[in-house]
Amino acid sequence: MRSLVVGVAVLCVGLAGCKKSMDNLEKQGYGSGDSASGPYSGGGNPTVGGATQAVRGAVDRVVTAAELHDLHLMMNTTKGVTGRVPTAQETWADLNKVDGNRKLLAMVQDGTIVLVASPQEEGLWAYAKEAPTQGGWVLTHNGPERITAQDFASRFGGN
Repeated sequence: MRSLVVGVAVLCVGLAGCKKSMDNLEKQGYGSGDSASGPYSGGGNPTVGGATQAVRGAVDRVVTAAELHDLHLMMNTTKGVTGRVPTAQETWADLNKVDGNRKLLAMVQDGTIVLVASPQEEGLWAYAKEAPTQGGWVLTHNGPERITAQDFASRFGGN
């Protein structure tokens, strides 16, 4: 799992640092070493910050998807034992076990992943905090999937 995240990060960094793209930007006057170059008041290469943010965003999406997959497995296991989808409180208790997934626990605790209080069998179980407003990852009985904000509102009533 971690190797997948690292692999995606390395791939994104490699694509962001393409020499051909940098050469084209230098021809346009960006990143030429002149501190006054570039469209920003501070000068410099405007693509560096953008590339870094793009990589961070891609890594965050991969991590969220992976943690939602782990949450799906955990909730399905509990559902198999109890015969129903666990509530947010039961899921929270499972996450706090000694051998629990610490990354997933932290993401739920800081609100990056939101647990649905009383999830229905074929409804929404959990979602990434930005999903209702910007689109993003959701977790249903089918597993994690990425949807738009409009799709979130129409399928889950804005939950």
